[in-house]
Amino acid sequence: MIYTAIDTFYLTDEQLANSPSRKDGIDEATETTLRIYGCDLVQESGILLRLPQAVMATGQILFHRFYCKKSFAGFDVKKVAASCVWLASKLEENPRKARQVIIVFHRMECRKENFPMEHLNLCSKKYVDLKMELRVTERHILKETGFICHVEPPHKFIPTYLAILETPPELRQEAWNLANDRYIIADITFIFLLVRLCASLTLFSCSLRTTLCVRFKSEVVACGVVYAAARRFQVPLPENPPWWKAFDGEKSEIDEVCRVLAHLYSLPKTQYIPVCKDSRMSDDESKDMTKEEHVLKSKSDCRSEVIGETCKDKDRNRDRNRKRDRDRDMYRTKSRDSDRRGYKHF
Repeated sequence: MIYTAIDTFYLTDEQLANSPSRKDGIDEATETTLRIYGCDLVQESGILLRLPQAVMATGQILFHRFYCKKSFAGFDVKKVAASCVWLASKLEENPRKARQVIIVFHRMECRKENFPMEHLNLCSKKYVDLKMELRVTERHILKETGFICHVEPPHKFIPTYLAILETPPELRQEAWNLANDRYIIADITFIFLLVRLCASLTLFSCSLRTTLCVRFKSEVVACGVVYAAARRFQVPLPENPPWWKAFDGEKSEIDEVCRVLAHLYSLPKTQYIPVCKDSRMSDDESKDMTKEEHVLKSKSDCRSEVIGETCKDKDRNRDRNRKRDRDRDMYRTKSRDSDRRGYKHF
């Protein structure tokens, strides 16, 4: 198995138990809830932005890595989720504009919190502040990860593992298409055949909501979700010799992945828990935000001036066209009257 030299962001159970959020007094249940809530935001926003699954997987892994270095009390989960989506879209070469990300997260927040669905004015102070926070938070993510944003999502290995385990190639391809919402199948009996193979990809999406991506390598997580899907639908896998040995996996690690996934399914639906303390911002961070705010405000003022000048030009052109049409109509009326008088005289 080939591993990249920069794929080294993995933590032990002791390090996760002593995370920055725990040091700030946030208990394990609250931290788990906020991690799942943030990953749900990344997944849902990726769907609304029409991003591929690779972007959403990269965004969720960056989200977990960031909160292994920083606390939920210091950075709001909604802002970090938005910045992770924006950064992941650029890393996976499917970029989206900051305006698109901000509008999507604004509408999601209004819907989830039962706020009135109002239009976000691009020239308003609220939009300028959101754009500033998006950029500043992205810089914090890059800083805490050391600008090492290399990500190997487990879903890249699942089709290979299914092929090595000799599943039918037609069903593998159709399962991949169905998992990525690219193809709609009308035959209900064929869908039941695909469900078993899609289960591994479904479990993969669920695994991104846990800390498995910062505890185990992607190959181990892929083995775990394949094994969990096989156990759920009673599909036999070769055990003599053990199939996971071919993918450099260990039975204990695969069992731990299955245990975490089973625990995830037992949790209720997550809700936002406000634990962020904005007063924890350092002097350097406040200076960065102030500088960014001045830049964005100046850009907003320039944009407003340009829009105002454009509107004035349009009004002048409209008045000029109306005057020209009025003069032309008047000239035609005079010409018609003179022709009539000449005809009567003749």
